[in-house]
Amino acid sequence: MNIRSPEIPDTQQSGSARSVALALALAAVGLLSYAACTAEKTETRNHEARSTAVAPKLVDGVFAIDDHLQAVYFDLNKSKLSDSALETVKANAEWIKSQPPYLIHIVGFADSRGSLKKNERLAERRANALRDAYVALGIPKERLSIFPRGAEEPACQPVTEDCLAKSRRTETLLENKSLVSR
Repeated sequence: MNIRSPEIPDTQQSGSARSVALALALAAVGLLSYAACTAEKTETRNHEARSTAVAPKLVDGVFAIDDHLQAVYFDLNKSKLSDSALETVKANAEWIKSQPPYLIHIVGFADSRGSLKKNERLAERRANALRDAYVALGIPKERLSIFPRGAEEPACQPVTEDCLAKSRRTETLLENKSLVSR
């Protein structure tokens, strides 16, 4: 007895090959869609992270901290800007000049050592020193106001030498125009 395998006509073989090719093509499209969707979600998350990182944080009425502006730190019982503090001031001033002419609020702080009155005077001298440096770097004095806070708001807790050093600072706040217009 002679057993032969059934022959598949050419039309069925090419249909089968087309089905495999179609299945592979659909799988490839699915993978590409998944990759594109994942990339889009990642980009959306990155954009949201950038947006929140740069968004101003309301601090004092209509003034806000902006992540582009760094705090300026001072030595113990000093209101004179050190060389490293001057570099920070210059970087802040360059960024401020590139922005719309918002009002600028300079807040001075001191650490918790000393009397309240002494700390408030020191915080005011620090704020004045930063204001004068900004004016020397070309920012109009009319845009600048100062506010001494003394030791009211320590930079961190617990009270350690590093924390005290972080509390001897001035912060530059910008007028938040989106709040002013409300």
